[in-house]
Amino acid sequence: MSEKLILASCTCDVILYVDHLPLTCQDVKVKKRETKIGGCGYHVAKACEQSLLACPCGTGMYGEFVKQALLQEDLSFYCPQVLEENGVCFCLIEPNGERTFMANHGAEYHFSPEILEDLPETEWVYVSGIDLEEKQNHCIIEYLKDKKRNVFFSPGPRVDQISSVLEEMLTLHPVLHMNKEECEAWTGQEFKKGMEMLWQKTRKPVIVTDAARGSYAYDHKLVYVPAQPVRSENVTGAGDTHAGSCLDGLSQNLDLETMLERANQKAKEKITKKEGIR
Repeated sequence: MSEKLILASCTCDVILYVDHLPLTCQDVKVKKRETKIGGCGYHVAKACEQSLLACPCGTGMYGEFVKQALLQEDLSFYCPQVLEENGVCFCLIEPNGERTFMANHGAEYHFSPEILEDLPETEWVYVSGIDLEEKQNHCIIEYLKDKKRNVFFSPGPRVDQISSVLEEMLTLHPVLHMNKEECEAWTGQEFKKGMEMLWQKTRKPVIVTDAARGSYAYDHKLVYVPAQPVRSENVTGAGDTHAGSCLDGLSQNLDLETMLERANQKAKEKITKKEGIR
């Protein structure tokens, strides 16, 4: 039995390396193009040992790409075929490694009670906020309410789209993982105050990343681990990788400082790989 269940999307990412983001009506030359497997679920699962990645996989060229790519990965996965077509995520990568996403959601974001009922019992479940934007995925929250699990929740950058969902997720007392900007957008507070505020509601670790400056965890007290300065090639998946490593560390009962040190290192390895997203 897998220790951790990753309930999050696995996508086809079309990666476009550009000198700068285009303005309205402007033409921009793409320096390099890659097509790779991505998505929150994929990146978290890659960083989290003994985990099972579970998400639907649809039809079409992008669905077929995801299926074939997963078969080449050293991952345990359950991706049942559904009739809906898979979407795609276009990733614009600037010279400093920063990314901008344009995502077309398809079957890979659409869970169902039928998919969830076939999943094994696990000690931990990871959930991503971007998947909870889809109304039909409220079934994930109902699934978690019915199970006695440790929940690890990453709300993601679009917290304004899921305000009601966020309050409902807090009732599950999850471990929370987000970046500084997401924490401040959610709580309306400076992030350290926001971390403590969220902890008061969950009484579980609240983890916040602060880009090149490192990461923090709050659980009765604040822990900070700085990051080593590096040159970023592509930051896509860095936050998910950090989250997956933190989940792995918590499942091993690591102390928060060791957990953050390992997660910082995993994220560093992610953003310095020159071949792109993987």
